Amino acid sequence: MARRKKGLLSQIPEDYKTTAFALVFLFLGVIAFLGDTNSLIGKYLFGFLIQAFGSLYIWIFSPVLIILAVFLFKEKNLHFNSYRATGLLFYFTSLTTLIGWYNINYQAILNLYPVLESILGRLPLLFSFLILFFVSLFILFRYSIVHHALDTAKVLPTFSDFKDSYASEKKLTKAQREARGSVAKSKRLSVEEKKISKESSSLEKQLEELRREKEQLARMKQPKQLQLEKQKNRKVSVSGGNSGGAISSLFGSKKEINPAGKTEIPVKTFSNWQLPSLDLLTKRGTDIPVDEHEIRTKEIEIQESLLQFGIQVTMDGYKVGPTVIQYRLKPSKGVKLQSIVNLKKDLTLALHAKNIRIQAPIPGLGVVGIEVPNEERQTIGLHELLSDPGFQNKKLDIPIAIGKDVSGNLVFGDLTKMPHLLVAGQTASGKSVGMNGFLISMLYKFSPSELKLIMVDPKRVELSVYNGIPHLLTPVITNPEKALNSLKWCVAEMLRRYDMATKVNARNLKEYNAKVTKQERLPYIVIVIDELADLMMSGQKKEVEGNIARIAQMARAVGMHLIVATQRPSVDVITGLIKANIPSRIAFTVASQIDSRTVLDKMGAEDLLGRGDMLYFPTGNLSAERVQGMLVETDEIEAVVNQLKLTVDPDMLKNMQDPEIADGKSSTAGSIMEGYQGDQDESPEIIEKAIQVVKESKKGSTSLIQRKLGLGYARAAKVLDILEELGVVGPANGSKPRDVYVD
Repeated sequence: MARRKKGLLSQIPEDYKTTAFALVFLFLGVIAFLGDTNSLIGKYLFGFLIQAFGSLYIWIFSPVLIILAVFLFKEKNLHFNSYRATGLLFYFTSLTTLIGWYNINYQAILNLYPVLESILGRLPLLFSFLILFFVSLFILFRYSIVHHALDTAKVLPTFSDFKDSYASEKKLTKAQREARGSVAKSKRLSVEEKKISKESSSLEKQLEELRREKEQLARMKQPKQLQLEKQKNRKVSVSGGNSGGAISSLFGSKKEINPAGKTEIPVKTFSNWQLPSLDLLTKRGTDIPVDEHEIRTKEIEIQESLLQFGIQVTMDGYKVGPTVIQYRLKPSKGVKLQSIVNLKKDLTLALHAKNIRIQAPIPGLGVVGIEVPNEERQTIGLHELLSDPGFQNKKLDIPIAIGKDVSGNLVFGDLTKMPHLLVAGQTASGKSVGMNGFLISMLYKFSPSELKLIMVDPKRVELSVYNGIPHLLTPVITNPEKALNSLKWCVAEMLRRYDMATKVNARNLKEYNAKVTKQERLPYIVIVIDELADLMMSGQKKEVEGNIARIAQMARAVGMHLIVATQRPSVDVITGLIKANIPSRIAFTVASQIDSRTVLDKMGAEDLLGRGDMLYFPTGNLSAERVQGMLVETDEIEAVVNQLKLTVDPDMLKNMQDPEIADGKSSTAGSIMEGYQGDQDESPEIIEKAIQVVKESKKGSTSLIQRKLGLGYARAAKVLDILEELGVVGPANGSKPRDVYVD
């Protein structure tokens, strides 16, 4: 018997037929939902639907067809066949009948309520068609409300479970209850753990890769000597490039006899002044041992530690400094910088470091810096800084050597731009060594006629070594009362200089010196206070604070600058008034975050390592910069001071310095000090010599008497005042010499 050929429909694959049915159902559902009766298809379709399903045909017909079409597209094992066609018919019939049960007047062909109500009754009919409705859902979508209820029932405890649980709960100890609570909590967190499982797996892979690389580095570890990067030197507090010229043009050697041309600023009184030789300073090494493998290992440890807390970063290089190595990293998108800063202690533990500092972010670079201490620190010598061309920069009016930053660059400051400097740090932090470095760098730049110093040292041990140098206006002051007198003298001198500048229409000392003659030029005056706390606790706190504040507010323009240091950075020493007027700060190691905030208005100084490690925060900078200060040994200071002393005759030095500045008796030549009356207690011999000088020169000026008689600036001004009171010379006439009234 011949085999019957299969029909055309049976040859079509089942997937194609299912897709076709899904498209038809989707089309019919959307058309019915839109309710367009203007088209030909719409007229016949909606006429049929209204007769079959009634006025609510949209909600009976459209939703189930659209949902069924989506299921047919989504589920691969779901096909439309006669079985599901029957389920679809059951769905339409049961839902239409249930609506008819609710609304007796509902008219539809599939509404079987009017026919079956008299046979089954109202309530049995409701239950019957509800069952038929759920059966249709199971046929169409494989959804069973019974299975769903059973699954839910398995999760819910029974009454006996509640009873047994209550009885056993009463027998539990407190520790057992806490243990059970932690177990329940862990179950509640299981859902969240599943959500982050994918992220955890990726982090674990990255950690594993980092561990493998770390092991490889440990196997092939080979120490190597690296040299600190030689980059273009820069200064922090001012802008501008380095000036050219060899260092020999600024510093004279021991063998040189003619010192002409050694400085850019012309010398007036000390025309043959010879600056100290650089040979007096010790040369120190510039290389420190750095292991490349160790650096890479540290980078991996940083990444690994941060990954353990879910923070992904990319290492972006490193900078080798004299004290620390700064590892730079770039966080992934969405990572808060504060989350990295908060892990400071964890990173310190992971890196086996004494202490670390996190700079987040590094200004202008868009990266985070983690500063880890070097195993061996580099010693920065003052010789290296003073022999660098950056120290000769013409744009630095009063250059001071600061040290070397974390990138290996030499850092110089300009005291005229600061214009005053506050230095703080606890004992053995390197504060006094840093102060000596600032002073020595100024002595290597200026002659006594270009720079004058007033030093206040209540501790009596740090600055006394400078006694006898010709740059001092008065011997080093150790008495707090005399220190206050010297501050008052500075205020009077400041006001006198303002009067002189006003008469020649000069805005600052630089303009004044450019407008007057060479002999009339005024020197810079730097007031150095090594321990402010002793002055503030001397019983005259208000006067000390007021005079320091007044000098800090006004003295910049007339060439007077403050360097104030303290080892007790508390608010009763560094008051708000002093801080507001001394904008440039240097913080060495301090004891706490509170002390760091007192000095810098921010944290960070408590993380420093001591021995010259500092945060340098000049005015104009947005953040403090870490710098390793230079080392100046006592024998170096003594060698420089002794050479300066040898250039001046001791008898001449006595006349150059004026002890009466500290005694409160010194004149200030034209000062507007209230109630001032000139003394005539000067030596008669000096007065006679001064009269002879002005008679021969036919003019009178402070610089003339200072130069001819070898007197100090303050004493020469006092002598000129006495001559004015005696009628020998006339009153001050601006920048012009005074008239001489005697023949």
